[in-house]
Amino acid sequence: MKVTVGVQAVILKDDKILIIEKRDDDGDATYVLPGGKQEFGETIEQAIHREVFEEVGIPINVEELLFLREFIGSNHDNAEANHNLHIVSPIFLCSMLADTELPLTPPNPDPDQIGAAWITVDELESLRFYPKQLVPRLMELARGNKPRFSYVGDLN
Repeated sequence: MKVTVGVQAVILKDDKILIIEKRDDDGDATYVLPGGKQEFGETIEQAIHREVFEEVGIPINVEELLFLREFIGSNHDNAEANHNLHIVSPIFLCSMLADTELPLTPPNPDPDQIGAAWITVDELESLRFYPKQLVPRLMELARGNKPRFSYVGDLN
């Protein structure tokens, strides 16, 4: 077993946040921030550029580290299935390049990805968004309040 790095991007535009919709094993919709696993030999910044482009189809600017999250699978729901997972996720504030629009079809979405969408930050509370514990911090960020502590712990 090993620890992997999974980068994520917080992309805000007006009062909206960009999210990825996925279909879980039960067929239900879940929502996450754009991102994915860092590849060997790739910097974290290169990984976030690549992952956002693959899942959303847009170039971005990486601005600053907002949060550092861990997911230790044995500590959460489905612990039996996820007991071998330990993911460290640096979550960055990013921005779209000027005059960029979301394409109808991203270049290389994940197999379980349904789409990407802009939603109001407040809508995160009513969705199966992961990690749910990050929602209040994202709402504060959308209101212009930067986080004081970037390490958010082991969150599902």
